[in-house]
Amino acid sequence: MAAVPLARRGLVLVADDDPVMRVLMLEMLGQVGLDTVEAEDGEQALASFRRIQPDLVMLDVEMPGMDGLAVCRAIRQQEQHATVPIIMVTGADELASVTSAYEAGATDFVSKPINWPILGHRVLYVLRASDAISRLRLADAQHRAVMAAIPDTFFRMNRAGYYLDYEQGHEASGVFASERCVGQHLQQVLPEAIAQQMLTQVHSVLASQHVGSLDYALPQNGIARARAGEHAVAAPVRHFEARLVATGPDEVLGLVRDISERKRNEEQIRRLAYCDSLTGIPNRQAFLETLEAELRRSRKDKHKFAVLFMDLDAFKRINDTLGHDVGDHLLKAVSERLRETIRPSDLVSRTEADDSNLARLGGDEFTILIPDLERVDDALAVAQRVKDAMCRPFQLDSHEIFVTASIGISLYPDDGEDCSSLLKFADTAMYHAKNCGKNNAKMYSSSLTMQIMSHVQLEVGLRKALQNQELYLLYQPQIDVSSATIVSVEALVRWRHPERGIISPTEFIPLAEETGLIVPIGEWVLRTACQQARQWQISDDRPLRIAVNLSAKQFKDENLSQIVLSALQDSGMPAELLELELTEGTLMDDARATMQTLERLRAIGVYLAIDDFGTGYSSMSYLKRFNVSALKIDRSFITGLPQDSENAAITRAIIAMAHGLKLNVVAEGVETNEQLRMLEQCGCDMVQGYYLGHPSPPENIALMLAQRPVLDGSDDNDSGDSSVHSKFPEQH
Repeated sequence: MAAVPLARRGLVLVADDDPVMRVLMLEMLGQVGLDTVEAEDGEQALASFRRIQPDLVMLDVEMPGMDGLAVCRAIRQQEQHATVPIIMVTGADELASVTSAYEAGATDFVSKPINWPILGHRVLYVLRASDAISRLRLADAQHRAVMAAIPDTFFRMNRAGYYLDYEQGHEASGVFASERCVGQHLQQVLPEAIAQQMLTQVHSVLASQHVGSLDYALPQNGIARARAGEHAVAAPVRHFEARLVATGPDEVLGLVRDISERKRNEEQIRRLAYCDSLTGIPNRQAFLETLEAELRRSRKDKHKFAVLFMDLDAFKRINDTLGHDVGDHLLKAVSERLRETIRPSDLVSRTEADDSNLARLGGDEFTILIPDLERVDDALAVAQRVKDAMCRPFQLDSHEIFVTASIGISLYPDDGEDCSSLLKFADTAMYHAKNCGKNNAKMYSSSLTMQIMSHVQLEVGLRKALQNQELYLLYQPQIDVSSATIVSVEALVRWRHPERGIISPTEFIPLAEETGLIVPIGEWVLRTACQQARQWQISDDRPLRIAVNLSAKQFKDENLSQIVLSALQDSGMPAELLELELTEGTLMDDARATMQTLERLRAIGVYLAIDDFGTGYSSMSYLKRFNVSALKIDRSFITGLPQDSENAAITRAIIAMAHGLKLNVVAEGVETNEQLRMLEQCGCDMVQGYYLGHPSPPENIALMLAQRPVLDGSDDNDSGDSSVHSKFPEQH
């Protein structure tokens, strides 16, 4: 049976001047599967080594010319071959010879006489050991490369707080010098407070055998500044996270990571989450957290504080007329002025304020927290300063803008003991301030809540009024002065509440305007009035005009012309017999849009009139531009006639101006015979008022139309009952 050849395990260079020794060595090495190359002397051995680069070298110490020790030293001088194993073969076994071999760089030695049976195995052992060392060196190099690439710092520390090892990551450079940490105590390296926290964490990790962590910050320019204490000049800091794990009963391994970038990102996220993006001041969420913290502090210290809720008056008008860019610039300017107004030196409270005491909740709503309040008057004083600051003009590019502010104030603990209540009540007080004429500051009181509840209940009822058919129309006649006959009837909406009875229009019309319900209510009034007027026209067989008031919201509705056309078509009402009454404020709110809407209405053919003339802009230029058919003198000018000389002069001027523009004139609020006679003398075209007829239901108007000529004045109520006579009565 043929012998299975042994696998070759390496190349060995054998150098010996004795040929017999070489043959024996080659034979023994071949038996264990090693390849061999032989050399007769030192020079030949060195040349062969450079040529073939063997895995192991066996050198006889005593060789002519260049001996084995010289060859060993020459090989070791070449850096790339510093780890090649070299076995020295020596005939001397004294210690000096062995020492010389190791000093020359030998890995091992073999003494003569050689134990031939074990020679090959010894060489194999040296090769395995060399291979293991090479792998360890490679692993160590890889480990060091990995460590160099990792930004984190590693250290070992004992229970007492001494560094046993320290490998500094490149991101921590400049903070510590790693070579001085080993052997040092924590308190010699870190600031005292941080060192104590770290040592506490070390003991906790050793006790629990769980991973622990600690965050801390150090100055960017080194540890010396941190150790200088609070007197050091402020410098940029770097944030670190240390994670500790137990590696034995008395030792931990620590990993320190620079988390400065993470901290910056967290701060950026926090800024986005808690800062108003437009103005740069805190937002609603930030203010709620500040308010919650102040609640906890005030409960503990038994202090009072105030919440101010501010809203700009008529801010929407600025947005609508000058554009949202100007509106945004105004909000920024308001925020900056508020910052200046509530500086710590300006606040009446003892606690210093900062930006967290001011916030923009959204839109044009701002809140201010006044901590440590001593007197209620102090909150009102701050509110007054804020109002005064808002009244100063804002110069934004080419625009000089004037605004006012309405402010509501709630107090802790008087008005509420939680954030939601305090904000809600301050908001309620702010709306009360607006209802009191704007540019006001009002304290919250429990009666305001009752008013709000009543307001809400009224709104709920109004939303159901249309579908429950609780709304109805009364009609007031307009008398032609020259013929003493009814030529027009004004439709007036009323509400019969199922529980409260008749609710005044002065109460529910503003609510309808505020909630937007005026649009569907206005459409219902328009359709109902057109249908009723058409019935009168058919039964009386004369061109009776019906007048319907349009609110500002209705007038701005882009579907207004289609709604008017639909009401006319559904009722069969001629367009020229429908009078639409608009106030001066409605017409002047947006001149360009007004002109477009008026053009569409004129194209339909309806009769257009200006209601309550004299209470608004009263400009002749806009009367010419808007090209309406009539104007109605407001009742405030008719009151006191003819005794009130100023009102009499104004009334004459309005009538003369209107006639000069070829406009018909209607006088509202005629309540006495004297007023009627004076208006007739001034040339007023039509009159309307209680003296000539109260707002009445349709059947009463039908009776008035059937009896001619004019209606006499009466003192009856909304039932509309009245009497008839042949012509205006004589003055008494």
